[in-house]
Amino acid sequence: MNRAYYGWLAGSTLSVFGDTALFFALGWAATGIGPHVAGLVLTGFTLPRAVLLLLGGVLGDRLGPRRLLLASSATVGTCCLALALVVHAAGVSAGLLLATATVVGTVDAFALPAAGVLPRLFVRDDDLAKAMALRTSLTQLITLAGGPLSGLLVATIGLVGALVLDGLTFAVLFCVLLAIKPPYDVSPPTDRGSVVRAALDGLRVAWVDPVLRRVLLVVALVAAFVLPVTSLCVPLLARSQGWSAGQTGFVVAGSVAGGLTITLLVARYGTFHQAGRAAGLGCLLAALAMTGLALAPSVAIAVAATLIQGLGIGLFTSHVAPVFIRSTPRSHLTRLQSLLSLAQTVPLIASTNLLASLPIRQALALSATTTALAALALLHLKPTAEQIRD
Repeated sequence: MNRAYYGWLAGSTLSVFGDTALFFALGWAATGIGPHVAGLVLTGFTLPRAVLLLLGGVLGDRLGPRRLLLASSATVGTCCLALALVVHAAGVSAGLLLATATVVGTVDAFALPAAGVLPRLFVRDDDLAKAMALRTSLTQLITLAGGPLSGLLVATIGLVGALVLDGLTFAVLFCVLLAIKPPYDVSPPTDRGSVVRAALDGLRVAWVDPVLRRVLLVVALVAAFVLPVTSLCVPLLARSQGWSAGQTGFVVAGSVAGGLTITLLVARYGTFHQAGRAAGLGCLLAALAMTGLALAPSVAIAVAATLIQGLGIGLFTSHVAPVFIRSTPRSHLTRLQSLLSLAQTVPLIASTNLLASLPIRQALALSATTTALAALALLHLKPTAEQIRD
């Protein structure tokens, strides 16, 4: 991997930390006003991102991922600094919190697909899995340490300080992107049709390609029934078992630690040759861990179960993501990445409500069953999926 990639990775990781601190500050301020405000702020972030992701993918392919990230970084940085001045002058209000969340969520819809494909523009295809695993590892480290650090920062500098910090981190990212140029950058197309036609063409490419279609369906299934395990099922299980908040935090941390272990290993040694089979085995491991979590009689057993689940999901994501990007035509990089983000976002809305309506052990059993079905689909993923198509 070249030095330019490490430079972008440093700037990108710094902006992730700024976002983590800002999201914590927004949630803390919103819950201080009322639960309904917290719900509105969360919706203000997720709704525009889900609606505009396809448009973000189209613009990424038209302008180039690096150019779109430059514009997104400049926009977020400027808006955060401007909102910090407004909050400092007018104080915290529900309207300002909602406006901040909406601005960040809107820009995120354009930045997320571009950031997802940028590693392919910095490294050779043989190093893609290691590069993506290294990025994921750093993001997980920020997630693991972000909670305590964000709480300390918000207690010290408040919402205004969090906005300024996030704005400055994106200013740094903008400067890094301006100073470096990816060695394998793509040229924007000269023939530009309508935005709607370009978005539909991305859907067509994803559907007619058997590898891309299968990966998108599997990712949607796994995201729908795995992501709610730590965010929803673990807290519900903890309350039913009488575990404390501190004990529950250790159970959640087990999943992060397991995923981080795998991504660090992949960043160092690379992926297995048969990526589809490795990803499928990872899903099977996660399904077994969910079953163990449902039957866990103690906190220690629950931590062990989530640790194994994290190992399985880490194995899944670190192998599926490079296959998807390598199988994507270079002309459709950000459009297909936006579809991948949508596959992780939209099904989650329905599955979260479904799992919340079930008894906790039934919810975990359903999650384990669907994850096992995803494993079967991946075990039959053909080796030709790993070949590069440009």
